Amino acid sequence: MKKRILFIVNPIAGHHRKGFFTRSVKTFLDIKQYDYTILHTKYAGHGQLLAEQGVREGYDIVAAVGGDGTINEVAKALIGTETALAIIAYGSGNGLARSLHLPLLHINAIKLLNTGKIHTIDTASVNGTPFVSIAGIGLDAQTAYDFSNDPRRGFLPYAKYALENYMHFTPQTYTLTFDEHSTLECSPLLISFANANQFGYNAVIAPNSDLSDGLLNVCILNRPPLHRAALVASQLLLERLDHSRYFTEIKAEHITVHRPEPAVVNIDGEPVMFTQDLDIKIIPSSLRVVLKK
Repeated sequence: MKKRILFIVNPIAGHHRKGFFTRSVKTFLDIKQYDYTILHTKYAGHGQLLAEQGVREGYDIVAAVGGDGTINEVAKALIGTETALAIIAYGSGNGLARSLHLPLLHINAIKLLNTGKIHTIDTASVNGTPFVSIAGIGLDAQTAYDFSNDPRRGFLPYAKYALENYMHFTPQTYTLTFDEHSTLECSPLLISFANANQFGYNAVIAPNSDLSDGLLNVCILNRPPLHRAALVASQLLLERLDHSRYFTEIKAEHITVHRPEPAVVNIDGEPVMFTQDLDIKIIPSSLRVVLKK
């Protein structure tokens, strides 16, 4: 009996042309294994609604065709269900696809559906809002906010905002509690709550993360002096940030954060306004994903 796949395409994700996507599916998907449907999102949040429809209609796989924001929308509807997520990377940074060692060419990602295997990974939540890859506060969140308001996509605009924010950003003081027993007060440049290992563009904030270990990696990066900033940036891109004196990493299942005021949180690359205090939890083995064998 054939399986059913629903492709949910974000037509404006990243900077790639998607006009040939339907043709690629017809050419490279094994129709002896699958029947398929292709739908396009029309507004922010539409991907989640379409994925929920896919679950109700009994699709075996829902494929998110877009960037990390699109993947987050689709994954929200699939967490805790038997419907598996497939990732067709079409975004700018493609952080989750890179973390899972998935193809970045859409043709190869379609071919993987013919041979891949379903694995189960963890997800997490901030104040009940799910995320799959990374949630972040501080410089990370401000950069995501600035980038989201720029029509340009790609690494260069993102790097521009990251550099500008680094030069002018004033850190807040946070109080973090880990698994309800240990507390830390800090005023870092950024804090990432990492399930996956990177923001995207191979900028690896959590070199020791594991998407299936039932833990979040809390990655605290203090502000390096200006003459050390280039070194820290190179460690970020070379997966060696854990060798930096300005970096601290703590694994936990449950983290609470007290902040001075409400502010934006980076949720899988998308800026979301949250209340003053944050409650962050891992959701173990909660999402089925099509991966390489």
